[in-house]
This record gives sequence, structure tokens and C-alpha cells, in this order.
Amino acid sequence: MAAKGMRRFFDRVGVRSASASEWFVTLDGRDIRTPAKKPLLLPTEGLAWAIAAEWEGQPQKLNPGLMPLMTLATTTIDQFPSIRENMTSSMLRSLESDASCLRSMDEPALMTKEAKAFDPLHSWLAEDLRLKLSVTDSLFLQHPPEALPRATQLLADADDWQLAALDYMTSSTKSLVVSLALARGRISAREACVAARMAELHQIEEWGEVEMGHDLDAADCAVRLSASSAFLRLLGDRPWKDSQS
Repeated sequence: MAAKGMRRFFDRVGVRSASASEWFVTLDGRDIRTPAKKPLLLPTEGLAWAIAAEWEGQPQKLNPGLMPLMTLATTTIDQFPSIRENMTSSMLRSLESDASCLRSMDEPALMTKEAKAFDPLHSWLAEDLRLKLSVTDSLFLQHPPEALPRATQLLADADDWQLAALDYMTSSTKSLVVSLALARGRISAREACVAARMAELHQIEEWGEVEMGHDLDAADCAVRLSASSAFLRLLGDRPWKDSQS
């Protein structure tokens, strides 16, 4: 964001209603606009107050990295629907190397951990969302022919706000399976972080943590997944369509 490094230029942060279903965040009484100069119209009051809290917590020099909810909101407003197709394609491609589908082949301890973490998610995905995926301990992964159309439909059924959060999750976890489970409330952000970092955590147990490496990875994962999960909750009662077609 262009604001990075700018000195804090406001004293008061607030929220005001724009309509019965839209809210603004204000800085010293002025409505915030997005980087593309569009009105930052938010669909719930809860999300507006959460973004207001991010602005209120800014230091004397603005740090957009401390505003993940603002980033998700501006991405949705400024870039959808033009990037929606690319986002969807990227998430569908991630299925080809989904971390929950590619299992270890020669480390029994890690294989056990992977099965414990991922097998219940695959069962839930197949039973509740009707998306059945393959699992392999080799370099070759081929999902059932009906998997890609069904995954495409699930992503199409998400609205722009939901899809932005889901894409943020998937870019962090490298797993659409883990991200769908987090987005749908099947697992917590903490559990999603553990699942996404399964191999790395196993290496840490075996060889120890690399300072300024593993610890930064853990912090980044925690922030991204906690923020995107909170973003979805703050959208309120916004059901996933789950088209049966």
C-alpha cells in the first residue's frame, strides 16, 4: 500500500453507517477510501469496527502490514471481479500439489502425523462438500475426474468477500483442503497452521528450530490464517451457497 512509511496523519478513528447494510470507517470524520480511490464500503458493522481498530493501532509511521483485514477488504473492493478468475484458477491448480494429498513415503512418524491431521479433513470434504480427492505417497497425484468440476463449483459458490479470504488462506497453507476446512469452521486457525506446517514442525522436532526462519514462518502463518478466519466471521451470517448442480 502507498501509505507505507507515511507519518500517522489522523487522531480519531470511527465508524458510520452509510445505509442499512453498509458501513464506512472514518479518520477524523472523513470516510476512508481504498488505494484505487473507491469508497471503503463494508458489508457489516463488525468488520468496519475491526478495520477501525487496525487503523487505531497504527504507530507513528503507518505500517500496512499490521492491517490484514484492511488488505482483504481493499482487495475485494478494488480488484474483484477482474481478478476473480485468476484467483479461482490459482486455487484449483493448488489441488495438483495440495499439501494434504502429497504424503511422506519414508518417514513413519511423519506419515502418522499426516494421517491424523489430514484424513479427517478428506472424509469431511467428501461427505459434507461432495469433493473426493486422491492421496499419494509418490510424486504422481491424480484426482478423480469429478473432483475438478466440483471444486470449481465450490469456489464459484463463494461470494467475492469469501473468495478473497479463501485465496489468502490457500496462499499461506498451500492446501485448498485445509483452507476450505478453516473457512467452513471445521478447524481453527491454530489447527490450520499446524496442518499447513506439518512437515516443517516434524523437522523442528527432529533437528531444532532455525531462529529467524521457522519462527518467522510460524508468525506469518498465524497472522494470515487468524486474520482471514476472523474476516469471514466478521462478514456475519453469510452462508456458503453450496450449489447442488
